[in-house]
Amino acid sequence: MKWILLIVVIAVLLCGVVIKNMTQGNRFYSLWHTCLVVSVPLKSADAIIVLGGESLARPLEAARLYKAGIAPRIFVSGLGDAGRNRQILIGAGVPASAITMESKATSTYANAMLLKPLLEAAKVRSAMIVTSSFHTRRALATFRHTMPDVNFGVTEAVNDGWAGAEGRRELNRFAAIEFLKTLEYRLLYGVSPFLSSGIDHQTIQP
Repeated sequence: MKWILLIVVIAVLLCGVVIKNMTQGNRFYSLWHTCLVVSVPLKSADAIIVLGGESLARPLEAARLYKAGIAPRIFVSGLGDAGRNRQILIGAGVPASAITMESKATSTYANAMLLKPLLEAAKVRSAMIVTSSFHTRRALATFRHTMPDVNFGVTEAVNDGWAGAEGRRELNRFAAIEFLKTLEYRLLYGVSPFLSSGIDHQTIQP
């Protein structure tokens, strides 16, 4: 009970700090970028995972990685997003036969749990997760938590529409919510945002 109370107090205090700092866009952007964004590239992998959410940058980045030879297949996951992302991938030159679709997940945790049997059936031992910048830490932590024997990397998909001042404000809003979701995942699922070294990771050569 004390732990739950502490989480609630932290969440309330964080909301106050976030609301105050969101009006100071660049300062809050620097804060969340330092806290939330992680990059764990892999030189090669068995699969690429595209999480639902932002509907253009993620599949395009996955297509780029596929064509660069990082992995031979792509898994797309997310209710309402999987089909659209599959079409974007095909339009970007990824063959339909290389794409596996999971279309029921409504959260990051559901992404991981519903993809788990598909990855196991395909004997995937390493996978690169593609998602938005603010989501990289929680996404990687969640997949490592649910499938500790798989070597997961993560990379951010850059949306050019977020480059300007209005885009920066939108990113700040998403990041503010992400802090609260990170606390939620720690409380509900035991997913720690503090990433351990885990399995040794390889680095993509420049």
